[in-house]
Amino acid sequence: MTAQSNLTAGALDGIRVLDFTGVIAGPYCARLMADLGAEVVKIEAPIGDLLRIASPRRKGKTPYFAQLNAGKDSVSIDLKKPGAIDLVLDLAEKADVAIQNFRPGVLSDYGLGYEDLKVRKPDIIYCNLSGYGQEGPGKNHSAYAPIVHASAGLDLTMISHQEGVDIPLNGSIPFADYLTGVHGATAIMAALFRRERTGQGEEIDIAMADVIFNVQAFELQEHQHPLPVDRLIYRALSAKDGYFVVTPLSEKNFKDLIKSVGHPEWAEEIPLRGPDFASNWRKLMDALEEWAVDRTAAECEKIISAGGCPVAKYQTVLEALQSEQSLHRGSCVEMNDGCGSFLVPNTPLRMKQADASIKSKVSTLGQDNESILQAWLDMSANEIDSLTQQGVLFKPKPRS
Repeated sequence: MTAQSNLTAGALDGIRVLDFTGVIAGPYCARLMADLGAEVVKIEAPIGDLLRIASPRRKGKTPYFAQLNAGKDSVSIDLKKPGAIDLVLDLAEKADVAIQNFRPGVLSDYGLGYEDLKVRKPDIIYCNLSGYGQEGPGKNHSAYAPIVHASAGLDLTMISHQEGVDIPLNGSIPFADYLTGVHGATAIMAALFRRERTGQGEEIDIAMADVIFNVQAFELQEHQHPLPVDRLIYRALSAKDGYFVVTPLSEKNFKDLIKSVGHPEWAEEIPLRGPDFASNWRKLMDALEEWAVDRTAAECEKIISAGGCPVAKYQTVLEALQSEQSLHRGSCVEMNDGCGSFLVPNTPLRMKQADASIKSKVSTLGQDNESILQAWLDMSANEIDSLTQQGVLFKPKPRS
C-alpha cells in the first residue's frame, strides 16, 4: 500500500461506536466507520459472532470474520446475566453511535432499544439494519441476503438477463448485506452531521429489501413501461483461452471499437443506432467473438482498450487485486490474525487529507474487556474481575 505520511487522523477520529451486529451487513457498516478512524467496540455474546466459525478456517480462526471486523475492539457480555444491561447502558452513555441488526424488537426486549439508550444518551445515533424494516406486517420475517434477493426481485431480475435460463441461479454474492452496510454508514454520517448542527440524535431504519429495490431501477421501470425494443445484454465473449466483455455504449465507443479491431465496415453493416440498435448489438457481439477466436482474452483486452472502448477480460478477485492498478492504489492489504497472513481488500473509502484504511487489528472474542471498561468507564481491575466471575463478562481461556 502506498504510504502517505502527511495524512491526519481519520475523519471519524474521536467518534465512539457500539457495534451490536453479527454476520455481514452490520459488521461491514461498523467496519467502514473503523476504516475512517472511529473507535468501534463490538459487543458480542459469549458464543461470539456467527461469522467467527465460518469457512474458510485455519487454526481455529477464519479470515472471513477478520476482513469484516478489522479495526474493532471486542467486549463479550452475557446480556442474560444480572447487571449486564446496566453495563451496556453505561457504555452507551459514552458512545456516539449504536448499530444493531437483530430482528426488530429483540434488543428493545432486553432494554437496549433506541428509546432505552436515548434516556442515557439523548443525542445518540442509533442505526437499525434489518431485512424488511422496523415496522409493518413483514418486519419479523427472517432475512439473510439470499432471502432478500429472492423476495425483493433480484434473483428473477438476474435470470431475465440470461439466455435459455428459466430458474434462479445457484448461489449469490450477498449484495444485500454489503449494500445495506454502505447505506447504513451513509445514514449514520448524515445523522452525525445533523447532530453537529442541531444537537439532536437520530434513529435510523435501513431495510435490506429497500436497498435491493433501488438497485433494480431499469427493471422496475421496464415492468411498468414496456420498451419498444429489446434490452441490451452485456454478455461474456469467448476468446481463445477465456472470456472478455465490451461495452460500446456511446457512438465514440463504437467508432473506437471497430477501428481498434480493424473492421471499419461494421459502421455501415451493423450500426449501433436507430430502431435496430438491440438486434445489431447482438450481431456486433457475434462478430467480435469471430474476431477473437484466435486471440487470448488478454490480447483482446489490450487491443480494444488501446483504442479507447471500455473492455475487460474476466478475472478472479485475487487476480484483480494483484493487478498493476490495484497494487498502485494499495487495493490489496496483508493482514495477520495470529494464525497466519492473508490478503484483504483495502477500504473503498479514500481521502487525500485524512487517514482512511482498513486497520490491521483483529480482536479475539472478549479480548478488549479490560481495556475498554477501563478507558470508557474508568473501572478498576477488581471491578472487572468481579464482573468476569459473575459471568457478565466473558473471555475464552487461552488454548494450552
